Amino acid sequence: MPVQEEFSHVLEEYERIIFHFIHKYGIRDPENEFYQEGVIALWKAYKDYDPAKGKFSTYAYFLIQKTFLTLIRKSNRQTEKDQYYIEVKSKDFQEVAEELDTGFDPYLYEQIKQVLTDNQMKWFQRFVLEDLSIKEIAEKEKVTIDAVKNWGRLAKPKVRELLQGENIR
Repeated sequence: MPVQEEFSHVLEEYERIIFHFIHKYGIRDPENEFYQEGVIALWKAYKDYDPAKGKFSTYAYFLIQKTFLTLIRKSNRQTEKDQYYIEVKSKDFQEVAEELDTGFDPYLYEQIKQVLTDNQMKWFQRFVLEDLSIKEIAEKEKVTIDAVKNWGRLAKPKVRELLQGENIR
């Protein structure tokens, strides 16, 4: 009897194991991807089976289960990667949208960020871009009004020098 005919009998007899795992793991398989992988695992079991090591049904059950678990893990990892990619891209999109909302050149903003300290950048962001008063900035940052004035006093010459170096007026 040819190998294909023999395997068709094996498939007919052990196909219920494949359906058992599809049902057991709650797999929705509209494209029959899991079913096909189960048939391939059954074929490998059929080809590699050694009667000295135990029953065929046990070996086939083990290989099919292992195949399904591998596919499920692979699918879960891909879903996690996709979700991470979506999160990263949505953050990038939000940053771009914020830059567009401010109407401020993002390239110039990055140059200013490199020149100013953190506190001076807070002053620049809040006073220049958000148009908050010095008192409002002091309240938000929980510092004195004089501290905010000092940030601005030290930041202004740095920004001025940067703008003059770029010939932007």
